[in-house]
Amino acid sequence: MFPKSIPGILEVYEWSLGRDGFTVDDVAHELGFTADDSEEMVGRLLELQLIQPSRDRDAWFVPTDPGIGSSQLLSRGELDLLERKLAVGQLRNDLARLSLKFRSSKFASQYANSFDVVTAPETVRLLLSEAAANGSREVVCMQPGGGWSVEELIEEQNRDLQLLGRGVHMRVLYQHAARFDTPTREHAAKLVDAGAEIRTAGALIGKIFIFDRNVAYIPAKRGGAVVVQEPSIIDFLHSCFEHVWETAKEFDTRRAEVEVVSVEMKKEIVRMLIAGAKDEAIARRLGVSVRTCRKHIGQVMQMFGATSRFQFGYLVKDANLEEDV
Repeated sequence: MFPKSIPGILEVYEWSLGRDGFTVDDVAHELGFTADDSEEMVGRLLELQLIQPSRDRDAWFVPTDPGIGSSQLLSRGELDLLERKLAVGQLRNDLARLSLKFRSSKFASQYANSFDVVTAPETVRLLLSEAAANGSREVVCMQPGGGWSVEELIEEQNRDLQLLGRGVHMRVLYQHAARFDTPTREHAAKLVDAGAEIRTAGALIGKIFIFDRNVAYIPAKRGGAVVVQEPSIIDFLHSCFEHVWETAKEFDTRRAEVEVVSVEMKKEIVRMLIAGAKDEAIARRLGVSVRTCRKHIGQVMQMFGATSRFQFGYLVKDANLEEDV
């Protein structure tokens, strides 16, 4: 444990620098402290390694260089603080997880909280794993973007196959761009073989996981998530999923269906260009890189014979050709 300081202790050390040595009684008599206070101060100075017993006289103490013991002392204190910080973080994560479990129990009806914000990524992963382990009827997922790492796909795959193995109905929405990413196609193929339904759309509203229409997870920044348990909010999120699902295309993992998907992506690009969206925003909505997005934009402009975006917008609006891309 890091030694605690007490008022006046540093003044005692400075006082000792002007002497050949001192005793506990000297501190009391010359500085006006009680015998108990003087003994406690000397004990603290020893803990802080600011003094040491004299080699020449018994019950005498002499000052030492603070720099000699500071490295070891402060390192011990830093380790102690780190251990406490880790313990507090673990306790916070454990309490957040238990709070969610409590609110799904029969005792939770008296509590009005409808959502929790979980900031620790490891806690989010644990909660998703537990939700998958407890899922019994239906899971729907909306996952925009693409190009996930192999590690992310493996973690997700293990969780999803566990659900499908128990006969849980699973539907997943990706963006069209996922069709051109080999690891994602291979991942989707395994889920489809296990019984999942997977479709793709040009644009998705955001990343959402809904388990049994009882709890929804909305991933947040830095790996956190908002955990929703309010029935009306979950119903709304589920209806958003259904709205996109109805017009999405089945993910045939055996082929990329480049032409069909490219046409839909180009239509979305036309709509966003007319609205004045920047390349980065268009790429983010389509789930592709900015470089790939600019390639698509160039192809669209070439189709209309436009040499600038201003000319492109004029040609499309003038001919009312937004849907003919």
